[in-house]
Amino acid sequence: MTHESIIKMEVFVSNLLKIGVLLSAVFLVAGLSMLIFTEDNSCPTGDMSVEWFVSGLSSFTPSHIIFTGFLILVSTPILRIAASVGIYIQQKDYTFAVITGIVLAVMIYSLTMGIG
Repeated sequence: MTHESIIKMEVFVSNLLKIGVLLSAVFLVAGLSMLIFTEDNSCPTGDMSVEWFVSGLSSFTPSHIIFTGFLILVSTPILRIAASVGIYIQQKDYTFAVITGIVLAVMIYSLTMGIG
């Protein structure tokens, strides 16, 4: 791995994290602003299922906008790890690709199974 490729990788990952956090902040601020100005109290009190999320995307309720912001915020580090796997494979650094792939699999498993 050359010094230039390491710098390119770090800049790419840094930009990915910045974009994820900024996009999440935009959704959170928009949703909170909508919540304050519309006084909409349609937030769910129980389980937030995939059906609840998908069905509310067309209505743009504040709770759905806020949830979208949190979803983007949680998915940002996962995208960073997935991008790292791709970068390591591209650079033929298979040891780090396998290790990072295992970390990615554990994170996805933990999120889908509700562990941690």
